[in-house]
Amino acid sequence: MLFEKAAALRTKHFCLVLEDFFDPHNISAVIRTSEVFGLQNVHIIEEDNAYKVNKAILKGSLKWLNAFVYGKRATALSELKKQGYKIAVASTHASKPLPELDLSEPTAFYLGAEFRGNHPGTLELADEHFILPQYGLTESLNVSVAAGVLLAHLDLYMQRQGREKFSISKEEQKTLISEWRNRHLFGNEKFNPVQRF
Repeated sequence: MLFEKAAALRTKHFCLVLEDFFDPHNISAVIRTSEVFGLQNVHIIEEDNAYKVNKAILKGSLKWLNAFVYGKRATALSELKKQGYKIAVASTHASKPLPELDLSEPTAFYLGAEFRGNHPGTLELADEHFILPQYGLTESLNVSVAAGVLLAHLDLYMQRQGREKFSISKEEQKTLISEWRNRHLFGNEKFNPVQRF
């Protein structure tokens, strides 16, 4: 029953894209937070920095979602566009606040690398630039904290609209439950949640 309940609330309407993070703590924290909020897919770009995780921070969360790792940012962008996602980039230089985004379309939210932010090519090709609400003097939030703020906002939006409207299909739920059982019984090594492109 636990798997069925979680699968019914899983969504692919939104996903996060981690663009060249270098800190395994941040990567792991964003994956874990994405899973807790019911996102099924996380996309990771490792063109400049290799994908590494911290298992102590993950707390097993990787087992319950799918991670797509790309060696080139252009491949990630192309694949997400092919899947019908609008590309939205969090930037401290943007003027549009997060609450003004149209969230009715499937959206891939890009979070940029620590210190450097998003790659100029990503910023150029994005459909939307947005800024998280902030009122202090510090330039920006830690990227894993920013992900948490963003996901809480997306969750509130889905709740207000009716969370079931954003759920994966019944067929996808059945497939997902089967994958979860296999990963739970046999481990990630045999049923790897990470796919590389």
